[in-house]
Amino acid sequence: MTNNNASLKSAVASVFSAIVAVLFLVVITVAADLAPELKNWLKAVFTHHWIGKGVLATLLFFATYLFLRAGLKNPSDSSLPPLLRLLSWLSVLGTIVLFAFFFYEAFGK
Repeated sequence: MTNNNASLKSAVASVFSAIVAVLFLVVITVAADLAPELKNWLKAVFTHHWIGKGVLATLLFFATYLFLRAGLKNPSDSSLPPLLRLLSWLSVLGTIVLFAFFFYEAFGK
């Protein structure tokens, strides 16, 4: 295994892990506002619900990274650009979803 392949494996695993973390944060943010029990659990365990979301997202990122880094065989150079585009689009979409959700929560009810 060359150093370049190791770097590519790390890059692919990192980007994919970021995608998982972004999706998790969007889902848990909406879920915690719709389910007070979840928000209360996050507060009880982590002192504040946003700290809990951050800690859980970070743990999920690193767990996903380690799993993928160990399991990826030989990613190609062409696998990284589509993952980066997906991460970018999901970040934008997640921002829109959260903005729309909180806008609805504030003004739509």
